[in-house]
Amino acid sequence: MKSIIFFLLFSITGFAQNSEEYAKKLHHNLPGEKVYLESEVDVKPKLMYGENAMYRFMSRNFKFPNERAIPKIVCSFVIELDGTISDVKVVNNISESYKKEAIRVLSLFKEPWYPAVKNNQQVRCQIIYPIQFDRL
Repeated sequence: MKSIIFFLLFSITGFAQNSEEYAKKLHHNLPGEKVYLESEVDVKPKLMYGENAMYRFMSRNFKFPNERAIPKIVCSFVIELDGTISDVKVVNNISESYKKEAIRVLSLFKEPWYPAVKNNQQVRCQIIYPIQFDRL
């Protein structure tokens, strides 16, 4: 019985250490690592292939829920040091179906970003990204 408890404890501890190492490699969600706002950085993050890449991706992949109104969606996400997106959220009050779809599509977006720079160092930065669709 003691050996089983030891094995489980060792496995859980090992998993926690491995996941922390993995997070460090990807620069994702490290405890104590500051996330800056766009207004706090010297150089804002930007897409490597231009802003139009995200617009094209959103227009091709966003599936509209069966609702009449098409709201403006305000999203928030973090640009990591490796240029990936993490921590996608919808910050305005819209229907749950639009929230889920916006998070789904932004989570699929894999185009790289140039990370933000503060004091000549790359830093994690939170972006506020509005999505507005024209009426069809």
